[in-house]
Amino acid sequence: MSGGFRSIPFSAMNLEDPFFDSLKEDYPANPKFADWFQRKANAGECALAAFSDDGYMVALLYLKPESGEPVDLVEGRLPPMPRLKIDTLKISESSRGDRLGEGAVGMALWQWRDSGLDKIYVTVFEKHHSLVGLLEKFGFKRAGLKSNGESVYLRSRTTMDYSTAYRAFPFVNPSFEEAGILTVDQGYHDQLFPYSELAGTEQEVVSVAAGNGVTKVYVGHGWHMAAAPNNPVLIYRRSTGQSPGFKSVVTSYGVVSDVRQFKQEGRVLRPFEEYRELVKNKSVFDDEELEAHWKKRSVVVVELVYLGYFGPGRNINWNWLDNNGLIKNCHPNQRTYTRDEFFKILRMGGVSVEDVVVH
Repeated sequence: MSGGFRSIPFSAMNLEDPFFDSLKEDYPANPKFADWFQRKANAGECALAAFSDDGYMVALLYLKPESGEPVDLVEGRLPPMPRLKIDTLKISESSRGDRLGEGAVGMALWQWRDSGLDKIYVTVFEKHHSLVGLLEKFGFKRAGLKSNGESVYLRSRTTMDYSTAYRAFPFVNPSFEEAGILTVDQGYHDQLFPYSELAGTEQEVVSVAAGNGVTKVYVGHGWHMAAAPNNPVLIYRRSTGQSPGFKSVVTSYGVVSDVRQFKQEGRVLRPFEEYRELVKNKSVFDDEELEAHWKKRSVVVVELVYLGYFGPGRNINWNWLDNNGLIKNCHPNQRTYTRDEFFKILRMGGVSVEDVVVH
């Protein structure tokens, strides 16, 4: 895939592209997809699209803020109130293994968080099993059935499910007790978290993040890691050049979804095949590098769900952490932070804690 998602006018899209065939089949009338598409084009509206390296459209996301319309269901109706609707979400068959779907849902949920609206919803035909499964993974729950046969899937800030990092995404569980930190050498960091270093607009950064998916995998070689499932974690970019006190910085944050110790002091605890399957396309390593990491005496894999970044000019360097007593006395990967310390670091990075932690 080339360049993540980007904003494209409907008028610049080719409705005859085979990418749109399944949408035309799903919506032959009332409303007819082609008519809906033409109205968007005539109104000068845009959607977020992703393209393959050879220029073919492989994903489309269109979000629609609703000011207060009801949602009619066979079983009744959802009362009128402002909501964010995922009006169109389509991933091509050829790209469903590229984590584009995860990135598109992640992008929609990021924009929901930033909108401040209580609810986000989407309508989908149940025959699209992979999409339904993805929505449920990210905390959407079926709210009812529309007269055209579509199911309505809904998320609400007032009924948050914090049982997994994905169902809570893009929020942090307000009941967490401690946070961790992961140290990533600058070369690997800038491949795994490229958007954390971009000097672009919010939309440009988020679109690249979505194109890379929201799940990241960290491979470490300690036998003790502070990171724990469902707890938040900070990403620390370790500089190997001059002035590391200023250039080694906390750039971003997420929530840990899984931690697995594969080897400990030379003892194999889990098989290599499981390690390779877990890391797969969520890391920056090729097969040769994966095998090189496996040869270390200790191997631990931390899977995390990326929630946000501080951005150029707001990254927090080692000197500030040291001066505030937030990096001393142990290896960073073994350091834990209290709730207040974690919130202090977020605020220093320009993050509104109230927007990230929903009570």
